[in-house]
Amino acid sequence: LDDEGEPGAGGAAFLAASLVAYAADKLPSGRGTCAAWGRVLGEVLGDSATVLDDDDNDDAIKRVVDELVRKGVLVVPETEIEVGSLVLALLAEDEDWHEAVVQEVLSGGERFVVVFLEYGKPQETAKSDLRTMDAVVDDEGAEESLQEGKCEMCGRQLLLTFHHLIPKDTHPTYMKKRLPPGIEGEPTREFLNSYGTMVCRQCHSFVHRLASNEALARDFNTLPKILESASVQRWIQWVAQQPRRGT
Repeated sequence: LDDEGEPGAGGAAFLAASLVAYAADKLPSGRGTCAAWGRVLGEVLGDSATVLDDDDNDDAIKRVVDELVRKGVLVVPETEIEVGSLVLALLAEDEDWHEAVVQEVLSGGERFVVVFLEYGKPQETAKSDLRTMDAVVDDEGAEESLQEGKCEMCGRQLLLTFHHLIPKDTHPTYMKKRLPPGIEGEPTREFLNSYGTMVCRQCHSFVHRLASNEALARDFNTLPKILESASVQRWIQWVAQQPRRGT
């Protein structure tokens, strides 16, 4: 932002027009997940050399997209909420949003019992006080490798997807250059496309909520690093307490 609080490279009107144009090309249906809208907005900002927040631009983009969705400016497809869904829910004590998982569906899908992962606390919550987390949309090609097996994160026998430990949209950063510190291999397309882990779709979605793809490539590029995350440990602990079921 410039000194007057307006985005650079032509101001807010220019960026808004660019977002519409880019979306027409990349989201021809006019609908997309929050993550998809975030990628489009990120590309608009990158091409116009505009930064929303010097400290955490990715988080700023997410906040803008969330606000535009809330106001109905951007359209996202409605995601069905079911048992095991990862959500953001309003905690009654502080009226703030926290990560939670749906434990039970009530009243024909209008109310839910959720468990807050940070506190292990259950709470009955109205659908209006829940926000679904995007499904796996940030790992290009993940759905192409679906197969039955044991999830390498939660240990459940489920349908698995391939999680690129260095996400595919960051591959140009490392291709024919240098891999992130601690990763053994060659910075080739073959290695980058095959370097990953097989996880269930719920765990895959959870991983992509940890950080941006850039941060995943830099800081969570091995399975042990992912499993060290406190939020991942809380998620896996909750999963371990649930009855085993298919996808």
